[in-house]
Amino acid sequence: MAKEPTHKLASGDTAYLYRATIGPRGQDYYLRHFARFDGEGKAGSSWNWAAYWTTFNWLVYRRMWGWALAYVAALFGTALLIFGVGKLLFSYSDTSALLLFLLLLTVAFVVPGLYANAWFYTHCNEKISTVLRTSPEVRDAATVLSRQAPDNRRLMLLGVGNAVLLALVLAVYNGFQGVDSALPQLATHEERALASGPSGQVRALAAAPAPVTSESQTTTPQPATAASAPAAAPAPATAVVPAVPEAPRVAQAASAPPTPSTARSATTGKPAMVNAADRSVAAARPEPAPAATAPAAVAAPAPATAPRPARAASAPQQRYVWVIQVGAYAQEANAQKALAQVQGLGLEAGAESFESPKGKLMRVRVGPFMRQADADQAALRIKTLDLPVLVIRQRP
Repeated sequence: MAKEPTHKLASGDTAYLYRATIGPRGQDYYLRHFARFDGEGKAGSSWNWAAYWTTFNWLVYRRMWGWALAYVAALFGTALLIFGVGKLLFSYSDTSALLLFLLLLTVAFVVPGLYANAWFYTHCNEKISTVLRTSPEVRDAATVLSRQAPDNRRLMLLGVGNAVLLALVLAVYNGFQGVDSALPQLATHEERALASGPSGQVRALAAAPAPVTSESQTTTPQPATAASAPAAAPAPATAVVPAVPEAPRVAQAASAPPTPSTARSATTGKPAMVNAADRSVAAARPEPAPAATAPAAVAAPAPATAPRPARAASAPQQRYVWVIQVGAYAQEANAQKALAQVQGLGLEAGAESFESPKGKLMRVRVGPFMRQADADQAALRIKTLDLPVLVIRQRP
């Protein structure tokens, strides 16, 4: 047993039983408060730093199992009411939620610090009363209470348990971090498997439509059509050579002296006389260009088609597309069920079969998507269906 307490009220059989129940640690501290509670006839408030900083550990060390369970239940129940039911009913802001959380922490630490001595006083009196029913002698009762009292060995076991719990929490946290970092490697492995395995059906499903470039959008007129046209049906001069104005030609024809000229008839091939009046009328009317001018027009590059290849070269090229794999199923009915659920979200999806080391499986694919952000958004929607989701990047 520990040494006799120095407090004048902590003496006699009651103090003897108190010391046996308290154990070797903190006897003087608790006997002083217990003597005050006995003198007042009731347990009041007082401050206990050990219970303030380590409430649950303190309760476990003092073998106050019922109090520890009630403390945890009250803590989690209050948190559920505030942040669960209260959030749904009152819809308070995040700032209010933070303030309520700080208030809950304050109450969870301050209340045990104020009333831990009173709780322990009640607990010790209950144990003493229980032991005295079976062992009326004070010395025998003190022996039984000493065996049940917390000692240094229990304190060491409690420290080891806290260390193991902390190591377990850190291991779980590192495990989640490892899973997050392994997801890109899994996607790369899946992409390589698709490229090396029997992926004819996979590429047929996951192949993205060819990106539209400026070459497919631009219809460049072919200058050779003007040269390949027959001489009997010449193309209009304004369509072939738009850079040649007609006004100077009309003015030049109008200022030329009316001299008779010869021309060959289109039907007889003989020279025919053309009077000056007919020439002036023909010069004033925008006549079609003869077929002999077509090669000159072909040789002149069209200015409208020059900048189009530059825009085609600067257009971005689609290097990757993203597809979402929604599980691989051994039974076709399960795959069709998952496919129907995904299609119910309005997403483009399909199912395909493939050979694997486990046999023939059927997987559901969604996509393809041109941007990873679109694939990630669709994956979040699919996760609401409690279906497995894997975003895969692959070449189109």
